[in-house]
This record gives sequence, structure tokens and C-alpha cells, in this order.
Amino acid sequence: MVDDKNFGGKVGIVGSGKSIYVLSLFLMNIGLARSMGSGQFGSFQQVFILTAVFMILCMGIPETLYFFLPRLNSEERSGFLGQTLILLVFSGTAAALVLWFGAEKIAEIQDNPHIVSSLRLFGIYGAFLIVSSIGDPIFITFKRLKYLFILSSLHGLFFIVLTLFQIFADISMVMMFSSMAVFGLCKCILSLVFLYRMRSEIGTFSFFGAKYNVLLQLSYSLPIALSTSVEMISRWLDKFVISVYFGPEQLGFFYVGAIEIPLVWVLLSSVYSVASPVLNNLYRTNNTEGFTSFINKTLKFTGKLIWPLFVYLMFFADHLIPLIFKADYMASVAPFRVYLMMLPVRIALYGVILIALGRPRVVFWSAFSAMILNLVLNLVLVEHIGFLGPAIATVISTYFHVVVLIAIIMKTLQVRFRDLVPVRAMIDIGLACFISAMVAFFLTRYLVKDLSVIIFSLSIFIGAYIFLGSKAGFFRILSLIDLAKGDFFGKNVDRKED
Repeated sequence: MVDDKNFGGKVGIVGSGKSIYVLSLFLMNIGLARSMGSGQFGSFQQVFILTAVFMILCMGIPETLYFFLPRLNSEERSGFLGQTLILLVFSGTAAALVLWFGAEKIAEIQDNPHIVSSLRLFGIYGAFLIVSSIGDPIFITFKRLKYLFILSSLHGLFFIVLTLFQIFADISMVMMFSSMAVFGLCKCILSLVFLYRMRSEIGTFSFFGAKYNVLLQLSYSLPIALSTSVEMISRWLDKFVISVYFGPEQLGFFYVGAIEIPLVWVLLSSVYSVASPVLNNLYRTNNTEGFTSFINKTLKFTGKLIWPLFVYLMFFADHLIPLIFKADYMASVAPFRVYLMMLPVRIALYGVILIALGRPRVVFWSAFSAMILNLVLNLVLVEHIGFLGPAIATVISTYFHVVVLIAIIMKTLQVRFRDLVPVRAMIDIGLACFISAMVAFFLTRYLVKDLSVIIFSLSIFIGAYIFLGSKAGFFRILSLIDLAKGDFFGKNVDRKED
């Protein structure tokens, strides 16, 4: 079972595999947007956004393994794993049937009859992914992280190869989703082969000998399923609204504007995978001062990396988007800048902090409230503002969610806002970013080519930010070396606040 030894190394293996997968999705979106054009790329995304259906129909079943496996002996484990696999087969079959028989209706809602065949093939791909999801928690629990790394890396490599085939061979969408269905089958088989190789540790799957009632397992999975559903709906709602109201071509522009920046997700997931057990221990020992201090330091660290990204992209988005996605995607610049407004508050995983405080239900209900607000605002603003309405709605609901979570954290810990959030450090970082961006903007405003603007402005911005940050005392070039060593906060870089 999992122990604390080499914890950082384990996090690194899991994180690197997932990072390869996330980066491959980012590169796939860039490649397909450039090669397919906004209309066809939008049609592709009309199908791909239904990934949310697969996550929801997993019903939180794989996550129950983290709770039950350490509590079962070898005989009980065989029956429980067999029961879990049967549940996932049923869930996967349900996903395939929903997309197979609902393809025409889904295509009709999105006003694009050409995606019916792709939807049906995508359902087959999703069914196999749901079944193979049984492997991840088992590999982590029994320390077979190389299996998880192989599967995640292969999935990422597949998306990259598929993108290259589309770019150079101009394959059809049906061919692309057929390839996904075949890959889903191959990944499922490989995952089951890895599990079979672990039979000496986990036993052979027994499909009729489970001593744990199915309803008991589902009672544990239901809260997870609800949280996942809320998260998935919130993530894809704006894109679906754009698809329904404006069709595939505008969805192509909007999706580029709403594209996730992998660096932010990788940074936050890496930091908080290490920070979570520390926060749990500090709260368990009633060390409130240490808890708030640790959060304060974490916000300083992530803020120093995420805020400059926000400011630079806000200033130079009109050069970066056409450079990466072609000049045809200038319409994506406006929604891209709107979505960038979420970055200033995305310097923490506030839900992880509340979970460490023993308040997981609060995280769900605040997320659910934010989702309802997001839905209402999406429908209202798309009618009154149009194309940018769903983006604005998403930003507003995100800020609402964060404000609620921070207020609950403050109330639980009985601390002030300035005790939790390093206000002065955030102001210093923001000023350094803004001044650096202004210097870069004025020194490159007469350059014409987007590539020249990005190269020179980025060099100037980074140099100015490092210089101003070192003068203000919140940044050192050695901070990156400290990060590589696993010391997220560096050494001797704290300064007095307020």
C-alpha cells in the first residue's frame, strides 16, 4: 500500500504522466485549429465537449477504490474488484448507448447533422475509457506508478500522432473518431493486462463473490459523482451554449479563446499535491497560525508565477493568438482576454484548503451554487451580449465561487483576510508585472510581425520583471532552482508584510 516514503517522487511520476496528457490536448487543439479551420474545428469540438458525459457516468466509482482497498483482505478484494469492474462496464455501456441512440438529437440541438457518425464513434471511445478507469486507483494504491505513467503517456502520444495525421494527411472527422474508438479499446485491454500482471497482489477478479453490497459502494461514490458532475457541467457549459446559439464556426473561435493554459494546471496540481498533507497535519494539530502562514506562503509562490502570465497575455494576446492559431482566429482574442480575468484568483486550489479543514460538503455546495449562477448568467448574457456573454458569465461565477470559499476559510479559521492572503505581496507583484508589461509594450509597439513582437516583448518583460522583483525583494532567480529541488517557497526570501 501507499506509504510516505519517496512521496515527492511518486507525485512526480503521476504528475509527469498527467502533464504529458494535458500538454498533448493543448497541442492537439492548436494543431487541429490551424489545419481544420474554425468551422471544422468547431464541429470537432461539438463532439469532443461530450467528454463530460464520460466523467459523469463514471459515477465516482473508481475513486471508491482509494477508500475500500486498504480495508479489504485478499479474499474480499477479489470480489470487490470484480463488482467494481461490472459497475464500470455497465456505466461504459450506458455512455455508448446514450451517444449512439442520442446522436441525432444531440446533433440537432447543436444544429450540425454532420456530426452524427462521429458522436456514435466517440461514445465507443468513451465506453472503453470508463472501463479502463478502474486501473488508475489500483496502480496508485499498490505503487505500480509506472503502469499509470505508461497509460497516460500513450494516451498523450496518441493525440499527438492523431493531430499529425490530420495535419499532413487531412483525414476526416469520422476517421479521427474511429481511431479514438480503436485506441480506447487498446488502452482498455492494456490496462486489464497490467491488472492481470498484478494478480499476486490484488488477486483474480471474482464477479460473483463480493461481500460488500453494491449499494454501499454506490453510497460512497454518489457524493463524488455529484461533485464531478458539477465540475464537468461548469467546465463545458459555456462552450455548449455557444455551440447551440452560434453553431460550429463560432464555437471554433470561442474554444480557442477559452483554451486552458497547461502551465497553470500543472503548477497548481503539483504544489497542492505536496501542500495538501501538510495542511491536513497543521489543522489536525490545531496549529492555526502555521496553517494560515503556509497558505500565505503558497499564495506568494504561485502568485509570482501566475500573475505575470496573466498580465503579459492580457497585453499581447492580439499578437500571440494569431501567431499560434493563424490570423483567421483574431475573433478569439476577445474571449481569450475575458477568460484571462480568472487567472488572478487561480493562484490557489481553495477546495483543497477547505477539504484540509474537514469541510468537503461546503466545497460541493459552493460549486453547485456557482454552477447554477453560471447557467443563469450564460442564458441571460448570451441573449443580451452575444458571443462574449458565456465567457463573462463564467468569470463572474468563478469569482463568486472563490469569494464564498475564502469567506468560509476565514470563518473556519477565525482569521482576517490580510492574515490569509498576502495583500502587500500581491500588490507588489501586480505593480511589477504591469510596469514590465508597459515597458515591453512601448518598446515593441512599432514592430509589425507577430513573431518579432512576441520574442522581443517576452524577453523585455521577463528581464524587467526579474529586475523589479529582485528590487522589491519578492523574487530571486534562485527561486526556480529551489522549485526544482522541491522547496516551493525558496530560502530566505520572505519579507515583512503590512
